[in-house]
Amino acid sequence: KAAMRSGSKRPMLQLPTGAGKTVIGAAIVDGALQKGNRVTFVVPALSLIDQTVQSFWREGIQDVGVIQASHELTNPNRPVQVASVQTLQRRQFPDTDVVVIDEAHRWFKLYAEWMADPMFAGVPFIGLSATPWTQGLGDHFDDLLIAATTADLIEQGYLSRFRVFGPSSPDLSSVRVVAGDYHEGDLADAMDKPALTADVVETWCKLGEARPTLVFAVNRAHAKHLKSEFERVGVRTGYVDAFTDAEEREQIRKQFHNGDLQVVCNVGCLTTGVDWD
Repeated sequence: KAAMRSGSKRPMLQLPTGAGKTVIGAAIVDGALQKGNRVTFVVPALSLIDQTVQSFWREGIQDVGVIQASHELTNPNRPVQVASVQTLQRRQFPDTDVVVIDEAHRWFKLYAEWMADPMFAGVPFIGLSATPWTQGLGDHFDDLLIAATTADLIEQGYLSRFRVFGPSSPDLSSVRVVAGDYHEGDLADAMDKPALTADVVETWCKLGEARPTLVFAVNRAHAKHLKSEFERVGVRTGYVDAFTDAEEREQIRKQFHNGDLQVVCNVGCLTTGVDWD
């Protein structure tokens, strides 16, 4: 609020993973509603639509519509709209007084076009991100507000202290770098070696203390090999990738949380905005 009063129209709010960005987003939405404003809350993945709506409901924000294909909550008359950026890319910009961009480091060309549209020159755009370091964000946002750091939240008891173990080092000398990141195919070849896969499982059995565990793989084949290796030693293991439908994903989440699954292997799905425990 202080940033907005001082003239910022495009602030970026940085909070670490686990700090509760969606809850703070709900507070921003609620404050806008109290002033009679319409709010559009944009998420970068279809899987985050229902999760966000449910978070708003828990915070007492009930009058919510959804902008996403033929979603059952589609209702453009509701003052709060939770929108997928993919759907917005195929439609006109919604009539809104405030825009909140969740996971704003996931940058889309649409955001730049929307912010530059003269019709929205007076509309605040508020970014939420744990990692607002995507190149060029400073061209679009005019203030960076660091609400807390990971160290702050660990010190205050909101986040757990963490330990890192690096038992084996893969040979990445032949892995190409494309656009600042490892080439996925080369990286999969380097990581998906029987000795490395087995070492992941052996290390988990030795140090993991049977804690609920998320495993991140390079690609689907790598994830499936890891799943097989965990199951081979008797660990109850699930699997999620981009082709896992919402119903199955929810079932896996429930099994993971109630202890029926000890480990879930995934490929890029249990990352941005996912509220698994």
